[in-house]
Amino acid sequence: MPPREVLVLGAGLAGLSTGIHLLEAGGDRFRVRILDRGHVVGGKASSMPHRDASSGRTFTVDHGFHVFFDYPNLGARLEALGAMGGFTRERHDVLMWTEGKVRRLRALPLPSPFHLALAGLQSRLFGPVETLRVSRVMLDVFLVDIPQLTPSQLRALDDVSFDDWARARGLTDELLQSSFFRFVRQSAFIYPRAMSALSAIAAIQLVAQSHAAVSFRYMEGGTSESLVEPLRRHFLRLGGRIDRFQRAERMEVAGGGVDAVAVVDNRHYIHAADVASLVQSNYHSTETPMVPPATATRVRADYYVSALPPRDLVEILQPAALGLPYFAGIAALETQRTIALQLWFDRVVSPPEADTAIVGLPGPFSTVCDLRRVQRHAEGRGSVVQFVGEEGPYATRPDAEIVDDALEVLGALWPGSVGAVIERRYFHRGNHDAFFLTTPGSDARRPSAASPYSNLMLAGDFTQTEFRVISMEGAWISGMRAANEVLRREGFAAVPIAPMRGPGGLLGLARGIRRRLGAWM
Repeated sequence: MPPREVLVLGAGLAGLSTGIHLLEAGGDRFRVRILDRGHVVGGKASSMPHRDASSGRTFTVDHGFHVFFDYPNLGARLEALGAMGGFTRERHDVLMWTEGKVRRLRALPLPSPFHLALAGLQSRLFGPVETLRVSRVMLDVFLVDIPQLTPSQLRALDDVSFDDWARARGLTDELLQSSFFRFVRQSAFIYPRAMSALSAIAAIQLVAQSHAAVSFRYMEGGTSESLVEPLRRHFLRLGGRIDRFQRAERMEVAGGGVDAVAVVDNRHYIHAADVASLVQSNYHSTETPMVPPATATRVRADYYVSALPPRDLVEILQPAALGLPYFAGIAALETQRTIALQLWFDRVVSPPEADTAIVGLPGPFSTVCDLRRVQRHAEGRGSVVQFVGEEGPYATRPDAEIVDDALEVLGALWPGSVGAVIERRYFHRGNHDAFFLTTPGSDARRPSAASPYSNLMLAGDFTQTEFRVISMEGAWISGMRAANEVLRREGFAAVPIAPMRGPGGLLGLARGIRRRLGAWM
C-alpha cells in the first residue's frame, strides 16, 4: 500500500509538531510535506539572521522575547533530542517595575502557595494586608482543577473576566492594576483587554502554581538556533520535507473534503527602503511581487493540516466554507499584533542587578531584558536590549513614536543608556505575529483539531488544547492533536499528551477533597 500523503501548511511549532508525531507514530505509512510562505522555519518562535553590509557581520534578531517555562510535552521532546544545551540554567525570579521602582520577585523553595506569598513580602511588592488578599486569590487559582471541570463549569469560568472573578474574592481594583496582575494579561498579549478567568487561571497555574512551575529558562541564542533547529533537523531525519517560499493561495473542496491546495512561489526580498532605514523589521516588511506573477500549482494530498494563523486560514478558504459554523467561528476570532524592539548599544548600559527580565513596564512595551546579562555568548559589543509588548492602544501610532517612547522608558530605567550609541535597531510589528485574544467567552470559539472536512485538520495555539494557554507548549500540543486525528483515521494509536503538572503537596490533596465534595470554585 502506498504511503498516505500529508500536506501541512505552515512551518511553525504547530506544523513541525504535526509532522514529527505523524512520522514517529506512523513510520513509512505517511509522507509529510510542510509548506511555508517564507524562508524561516519556526513561525512566531523563530529568529532571522541579518547581514550587515558595512561590517560583513550577521546578527540574530528574534520576533520578540522568548522564555521557556515548565512545558511537559515540548520540554520532554527537547530533552530527548539532547537540545537543552541551547538554554540557560533555570531561573525562579523576575524583576517587576512598580511605583517607579524595580523589585525582585523570587519564588522560594517552599510548598505552594507559600512559595509566592512569602516571596511577595520579601520583595516588598505588596504590604502584609495586600499579600493576604493576593494569597487568597492565588490559592483559589491553584485549587481550580481544570481537567476535572464539566463543560458547564468551564463555560462559567470562560464567560467571566478574571478581574471580576478576582474581585468576587476580595481583590481590589488597585491590586488588579498592579504590575503583578497586569503582567498576567500582558504575558498573553491581551492587554489592555479583559482576560477570561479560565484563560488567566490556566496561565497562572502553568507558570506559578508551585516553586517548580515558576522555573524558566532563557535561550542562549536566537530561538531558531536554540529551539527550532533541533526540531527541524529531527523532522528531516524522520524523512519529512520542508518547502519554503510556498504560499497557500486557495483551498479547493470537493465531496465533503479538501481536493487540493493552490500554491504559488512566494520569493520576496528586503525592500531597499528598509535596508537604508535605521529602524528595520526583523522580517521582510515589504514583499516584492514576482514579475511575471507566479502561476499557482495545485498540490494534492490524502490529508491536509492547516497550521496557519486564523487570518491566513480564512484568506485561503472558499466562500462556501465560511458559511459553515466551524469556519465562521474562526473568522470571528479576535487577534492582536505584538510589537518588538531590539537595540544594539556600543557599551553595556544596564546595571549588574538587571540579570533577568523586567516586567510590568509603563508605555508600549511590557517587558525588557538585556540579553548581555542573561546569555553566555550574547552578540554585539555592548548591551543587546530586547523589548516586547502588544500593539493594543498604540495601533494608530507610527513606528518612530513607539520607538521614541521605549527609549524614554529605557532612559528612566537605565540612565546609562542615555548618551550611549545605538549601533543597530530592529523594530517588529507584523501581522503574522497576531495572537489569539483569550477574552471572556473566547474558549468556546476555539476550533477543534478536526474540521467539518473529512481530511482537513487544524493546528495552532488558538485551537482547543488541554492547556488553554497561548504559548509554545500550546502550539506543540495542537500539532499532537492534529496528528492524532490523522493517526486515528489510519488505525494507529493516539500519541499521549502529558498534562500540566499539578501543584502537588497539600494543594493536590485539597483538590481531591474539593472534587469529593463537589466544590470546584
